[in-house]
Amino acid sequence: MKIFDGADISTELCGIKLQSPFILSSGPLSYAAEGMIRAHQAGAGAVVTKTIRLQAAINPVNHIGIINKDSLINCEKWADSEAKVWFEREIPMTKAAGAVVIASVGHTQPEVEALVADCEEAGADMIEVVSYREEDLMPMLLAAKARVSIPVICKLSANWRDPVLAAKQCIDAGADAISAIDSIGPTLKIDIERARPAMASSDGYGWLSGGAIRPIALRIVSEVARLGCDNLIGIGGVTAGRDAIEYLMAGANAVGICSIAILQSVEVITRLRRETSVLLGQLGYRSIEAVTGVALANFPVRETIAKLEFSYDPDYAPCQAECPAGVDVPLYMDQVLRGDYIGAYRTVSRTNPFPSICGRACDHPCEPVCRRAELDEPLQIRLIKRTAADRTFELCPDELPLPERLPAHGKKIAVIGSGPAGLSAAYFLARIGYGVTVFEALPIAGGMLAVGIPDYRLPREPLRREINRIAALGVEIRTGIRVGEDLTLSDIREQGYLSIIIAAGAQGNPVLDIPGEKLDGVRSGIKFLQDLNLGNISSLEGRRVTILGGGNVAVDSARSALRLGAESVTIIYRRDREDMPAYSEEVAAAEEEGIKFIFRAGPHSISGDGRVRSIFYQPMEPGDLDSSGRRRPIPADAPPTELQTDMVIIATGQKIEADFLPPIIDKNTGRTEVAGIYAAGDCLSGPSSIIEAIAAGRRAAEAIDLNLGGSGEVMEEEIGRAHV
Repeated sequence: MKIFDGADISTELCGIKLQSPFILSSGPLSYAAEGMIRAHQAGAGAVVTKTIRLQAAINPVNHIGIINKDSLINCEKWADSEAKVWFEREIPMTKAAGAVVIASVGHTQPEVEALVADCEEAGADMIEVVSYREEDLMPMLLAAKARVSIPVICKLSANWRDPVLAAKQCIDAGADAISAIDSIGPTLKIDIERARPAMASSDGYGWLSGGAIRPIALRIVSEVARLGCDNLIGIGGVTAGRDAIEYLMAGANAVGICSIAILQSVEVITRLRRETSVLLGQLGYRSIEAVTGVALANFPVRETIAKLEFSYDPDYAPCQAECPAGVDVPLYMDQVLRGDYIGAYRTVSRTNPFPSICGRACDHPCEPVCRRAELDEPLQIRLIKRTAADRTFELCPDELPLPERLPAHGKKIAVIGSGPAGLSAAYFLARIGYGVTVFEALPIAGGMLAVGIPDYRLPREPLRREINRIAALGVEIRTGIRVGEDLTLSDIREQGYLSIIIAAGAQGNPVLDIPGEKLDGVRSGIKFLQDLNLGNISSLEGRRVTILGGGNVAVDSARSALRLGAESVTIIYRRDREDMPAYSEEVAAAEEEGIKFIFRAGPHSISGDGRVRSIFYQPMEPGDLDSSGRRRPIPADAPPTELQTDMVIIATGQKIEADFLPPIIDKNTGRTEVAGIYAAGDCLSGPSSIIEAIAAGRRAAEAIDLNLGGSGEVMEEEIGRAHV
């Protein structure tokens, strides 16, 4: 079965194809062709000119100030150049670079009458009319529609009495699209060092943009979408892929970018593309069209009231929200601070049965959003979790603390695969009374935790102890049994198991399909790490080893080869260093250890007389953006380069090998089209992180319990509250 890794994020606006939903909004970065072209090259689907008026603006100084890490205040005016400069240079030059250009025109009806036809003649693909006053928007729309044949967009302001009513009137009058919203104001920022307003406008006031206005903009976008608006641009505070997806789910089919690009550079669009594509894929959406407006049907029609169930939790911090498993980071950090290591271990394991494992090998998505970074730098959340686990191991040498287990009720569940997803599902189901059996094809339990991660990153003893803890809950783990060969799903069902969770992992070997791939000395990264962890490789003394790939398997293979005595280790990767999907700290450690990297190089062929003697790599260069938001590597106009080597390890991806897995119909729970069969982990999402696999295992457990008549509550009652 094909596993989908990332969504196609191309979209359409007014029938015009956009390479992404991200539109550079009118502002400082669209000052001229150069800025708009940079945005297009970074992956913007379209660019909006600074607002063109009959006269050029002269901006005060200061006219932009930072409110916080994602919001700005500004008193900037319209375009700094005369209108004719836009018609003769900026718009034609930007169009020549391949960008979709939206000409922003304002702020009065006479200006629209004078300027829009010239914008179209200069090459603009669309017109956006923008006004200060609500009552001016309709006359500007009608004036534009009478003078151009290209689509006309009406931009809304939250400063108006009723922007949604204005949108409806414009749509009824023939507006092709709506953009919402403009900056909000007037607002004030004080420069405390100079004891005066930070803005140099005539009154010291400015206009607010960025993350601070996102909730307001989202509300207006959702209301305009519910009017039936098919072409809608959401603007305000998009700083990450999930922000963009909020707008898309609320009914927008494109999103504006401005403040975060000013704060971080216009190249932030490349990151946003990648994040949006990957996250949409993880959520089960294949395209922008598939996700647009999906939240609209779920808006409540009445207030939901439940006695004694109201919960306001100010301690539900960004770190906890970002953790796929929802680990209560503030609580366990507070417990560690107070020396309650066993309590911290129990807090983590309430939502994640692998505190020690994740304390060592998690990709820690919690840390980049840690609030402490607003003061200096993020807390070392992962390492503090490891400290809690290590001290608990010391304090509990014989038996680790277990959660409360509910009485057994006789219902049996089978789990295929003993990786983090499978064992997590088993843990939560066993806790609430199910009899759980785990079937594992390998001779040891743990899946990729046991055979896919080198022991210098994940020692065997902590893994053994946490797997034994799961077994102590009553989970039976049978190793050396390969489902599909030793027994079938039907065999399992006949043994009385009511549901089956397939968590087989991604352990299939990649195939490059290049000459020489079958030579002795060529092996896959997955197989190399498996053999290493199973004790089948003892030394690479004096060998020259070449690794193909840029992910964690590639870097783990490289660092392991060095520890086995390899004379030299080289990683060949098709893209640039910053594009490597491997954890950045692992890449940095590999560099420090002396591993060589050759970037922008793709495998061409492997040569040798029965055994590997050299590899030829093709120089690459970045091409167009692909669905991951990265530049697609394409062969450069240069001949292949030869590198002498004794061993080639192919680590260019992992494949799912589970032919018995039925088609998945719910990406959240893992439910398949066969009743009672669920998927979890890599075979659900494609190769993912440990913590994502743990979360997927728990979701599958919740869905199964609910389906079998339970409450779907698989975790212990909340242990306590953090006082932070």
